[in-house]
Amino acid sequence: MSEVSESASMILFFYGSNSYASRRKLQEMVQTYLKKTGSNLGLERIDGASTDAKTLGAAIRAVPFLATSRLVIVEYLGANKTASAKITDITRDVPATTVVVFYEKEVDKRTAYFKHLETAAQVQHFDMLGPTGLAAWVGRQVKARNAEIEPAAMAELIDRVGDDQWRLEQEIIKLVNTTPIIARDDVSQMVEQGRDDNIFGLVEAMAAGKTKTAIAQYQLMLDSGANEMYVLSMVIWQLRNLLLAKTAGPMPPGELAKQAGISPFVAGKASARQGELSYDQLRRAFLAAVTCEYRIKTGAGKPQELIELLIYNASLNVTGR
Repeated sequence: MSEVSESASMILFFYGSNSYASRRKLQEMVQTYLKKTGSNLGLERIDGASTDAKTLGAAIRAVPFLATSRLVIVEYLGANKTASAKITDITRDVPATTVVVFYEKEVDKRTAYFKHLETAAQVQHFDMLGPTGLAAWVGRQVKARNAEIEPAAMAELIDRVGDDQWRLEQEIIKLVNTTPIIARDDVSQMVEQGRDDNIFGLVEAMAAGKTKTAIAQYQLMLDSGANEMYVLSMVIWQLRNLLLAKTAGPMPPGELAKQAGISPFVAGKASARQGELSYDQLRRAFLAAVTCEYRIKTGAGKPQELIELLIYNASLNVTGR
């Protein structure tokens, strides 16, 4: 929506895992509204998670005061089970001078809240970008800042950062402030590897039986400030994705993302890398990691000791030593 209509009420519903895109859309709407009205008197933001249905309904139905129109943004009402169940009453009789935006990052599609807004509102679903869409977006961001990026540099940047558009934007700003033509060496020198890549390095070494490499990678992550349980949870998550990609066979990454509930970028990366390890390697490593998590949570030992033991045992199981 490019402008806030003053002639008819409008209800919009934004949801999806791509918080960068949805937040930017909200920001654009707010800026458009402020520019059109010349003030913020009709702008209201409401924390849906902590309000009640009666208060929220009254706020939405309020007529403009010292303003000609209103823009009401309601965030995370879906987390408020009591209030969101009354969404039909909340959205009844919205004044023609008001635009209401319901914002969620994730939402349960089985609820009355979602089903009502799906039909009563203008819905925009913000998905994470896949590799092609992400590359196009990076190109636009660089061009908008009057700079250029070489194809190899773009691939390196995306490989290091992943599909986190918030971080990508900051890295792009840093790069274009340094050079007008971004080369791969610029990215290698200025952009740190993301933790996902470090996790994959650990997973790959562990599943392939490279004990010393796996231990070194694990220690590197701890030295960088990562928590032991965070590392273990990410190892399990990465192994799960690789196993899903391995068992999916020739399934396109987009379909894998949809079936597995992961982002297209993660699905694409798992599909590309699953061929480096066998199904048996991945299965043994995954079962060992899950068992390690269970032992930690049941008090069988200290996290760091059990995780190091996991790495040694997984590696030994692969090599048969």
